[in-house]
Amino acid sequence: MRTPSFAELASSAEHFLSTCDGGDVGSIESPSTWLMGVEPGWSLQDQLRDKDGVPAPRNLDTNYSVDLQLGWPFNRTAFKLLCAIEGGEPKDYEAFARRMRPFERGSKGYFKANLFPLPFNNLAQWDEEARRDTGFESKADYQKWLREARFPVLSAHLELHRPKVLIATGLSHLQDFLQVVKAQPGQEHVITVNGRNKRVHIATGGLVPLVVLPHLSGGPNGLNSNAAVSLAAELVRQATKVM
Repeated sequence: MRTPSFAELASSAEHFLSTCDGGDVGSIESPSTWLMGVEPGWSLQDQLRDKDGVPAPRNLDTNYSVDLQLGWPFNRTAFKLLCAIEGGEPKDYEAFARRMRPFERGSKGYFKANLFPLPFNNLAQWDEEARRDTGFESKADYQKWLREARFPVLSAHLELHRPKVLIATGLSHLQDFLQVVKAQPGQEHVITVNGRNKRVHIATGGLVPLVVLPHLSGGPNGLNSNAAVSLAAELVRQATKVM
């Protein structure tokens, strides 16, 4: 069987799920909660493994298991957030994750995807391997094409499955998330923890409620404490009550 090209995988509704991390895409009758990042992470350690021909752990664990996810700061914070949204305490995230199995293959209630499907160590990264795999000379060209070819596919799946809410991470790509949910800019919120302001953008006029959060892996303006996670979770709960 012929392996689909990058262009086919990235722009085809048929292959959409294979370009996402996993979980339960949901339905109108049984909607799930979607979490969407900008692009999958790719640690420096994974890059070194790849150069040595050793598969990264995520490539060996095709079920995207909770055990695998618990090794990543981003996913641990995601579990804290989802736990708090459901009324729990962020500190109890591991028990929540092992009970609910978010994003794991065959699980129910949660789905995880990204705007742009290729993994990188940082948002600015682009290299010869990426050029070869995608056919694009620059990351700007790659993202421009995906906005035209992939974003309509994302929008179509949102319209088909109607998640309770799309929780997006990465305020620098706010306009991209608004485009995907077909919404105009909404309302900016600021939560303050230990003297640090953290911005949250909520738009409820599109296909589904959209909550755009800072990145989940940390940083002074990110969700880097349980208190910040709890405040963000309350904003998500409010957004889901609007529609």
